[in-house]
Amino acid sequence: MLKNTIPETHKCTVNRRRNLHMKKLLSLVMAAMMLFSLSAVATAEDEAGFDEFELGVEGEQEVGFMTMAMVYFQPVDMAPVDQATAKENTDLHIEVDLTANENGYAFPVDQWVPYLTIDFVIKDTEGKEVTSGSMMPMAASDGPHYGNNIKLADGEYSITLYIKSPAENGYLLHVDSETGVDAKDGFWTEPLEATWTGWKFVKQW
Repeated sequence: MLKNTIPETHKCTVNRRRNLHMKKLLSLVMAAMMLFSLSAVATAEDEAGFDEFELGVEGEQEVGFMTMAMVYFQPVDMAPVDQATAKENTDLHIEVDLTANENGYAFPVDQWVPYLTIDFVIKDTEGKEVTSGSMMPMAASDGPHYGNNIKLADGEYSITLYIKSPAENGYLLHVDSETGVDAKDGFWTEPLEATWTGWKFVKQW
């Protein structure tokens, strides 16, 4: 009776192919695990290295037709570069997050309001001006806002914003009866003001 046998050379070839396949599979698994680990470490480092702090004790404020809140964190790289506000020459980044409420200017509700000019003045607890400047329109990964990098020593401060209307930047409104906005008298003519107090700044980065 004939036996159904497999030649030894064929067995060796099959085993070599199987071993090679397993090695390739193991390499792919290890590479995937390494990429996952590196991604997790990078995410953890990013989260650990970035903390956003609320500025002032007032929290959100209703200013004109807008809701505003101020925050600060470590200075950031911005483009195009201005040496006066470059990351390496400043102490922190301040920003005002604002959205429109119901309004007669046709700005979408709950959306950022463009074309504003926002100036700021920071004072110490004795009311002495420490620094001032402008909040520039800019965009980050979470969307547009007004902000800037500034120099500031540790201490307790207040900050006042002066919000000028889009008209100062050439923004026009339709005021005819067919296509016009509800605010037929146009934008505000004097800057809106908002102040946040009791801001205890301590550089933590």
